[in-house]
Amino acid sequence: MKVLRKPIEAIVFFDLEGNPVPVRFRYLDDRSELITVKVDRVIKKELDKFAGNRMLKFTCQTRIGNLVKPFELRFEIDTSRWYIYKI
Repeated sequence: MKVLRKPIEAIVFFDLEGNPVPVRFRYLDDRSELITVKVDRVIKKELDKFAGNRMLKFTCQTRIGNLVKPFELRFEIDTSRWYIYKI
């Protein structure tokens, strides 16, 4: 997977315990085009620290045609910001 660490706009719902679950997100690619990705499945969620910041790390997958593509989203807890980290 390629490391990006780009900020994203995310559509998220929260379960009954208040945990975020990503549904869809979009980001600007290298050509400044807006790319929208639907989260088909959250495979794993774990608490992580990156440069001293607490983050929730989501390992997810999406389907593009017949291809299943894994990616990683991160939610920075203190600032409430979302990032696409790996794709």
